[in-house]
Amino acid sequence: MSVHTITFEDGQVKIIDQTLLPAQVEYRVIHNQEEMWEAIKILRVRGAPAIGVAAAYGTWLGIKDSTASSFEGFWKDVLETADYLATSRPTAVNLFWALDRMKRFVLDNASLPLSALKQKILENAHAIREEDAGVCRKIGEFGADLLNDGDGILTHCNAGGLCAAQYGTALAPIYIATEQG
Repeated sequence: MSVHTITFEDGQVKIIDQTLLPAQVEYRVIHNQEEMWEAIKILRVRGAPAIGVAAAYGTWLGIKDSTASSFEGFWKDVLETADYLATSRPTAVNLFWALDRMKRFVLDNASLPLSALKQKILENAHAIREEDAGVCRKIGEFGADLLNDGDGILTHCNAGGLCAAQYGTALAPIYIATEQG
């Protein structure tokens, strides 16, 4: 069983509001960079990988409605968005990694028309989410080979599906072993 901590459905970014767990599971629609900042800051989104994915989507949310007419103006909007999101959790390594990756992506695609670039930024956020899910699944596949029926497993911190885009890190082998029977 894997959890989808951050999803993109019907043009909307949705997160599990982890401040409500374990009493209730509620997905919250995040409409803009301010809401994503708040979600990261108060730990509606928890776990380094999930925070990185949230930052990627937060970057898109911050620029999707940019009215800039030149790349220079658009780049200013990107930097303001990234700088703002970076203040949400100043010790989160994955937050900064994702923001830096998004900024590099924008620079690498500066020749695109701005409307196309906005779409590509969203696609890059999707790619970061899928890469995280893929990496965690691989951790699970390799780790599942080490597990035997009856083994006891102790993890520390938030290591399950809620810490990442989907499978989690240290608990991924348990999810995959369960899938494998």
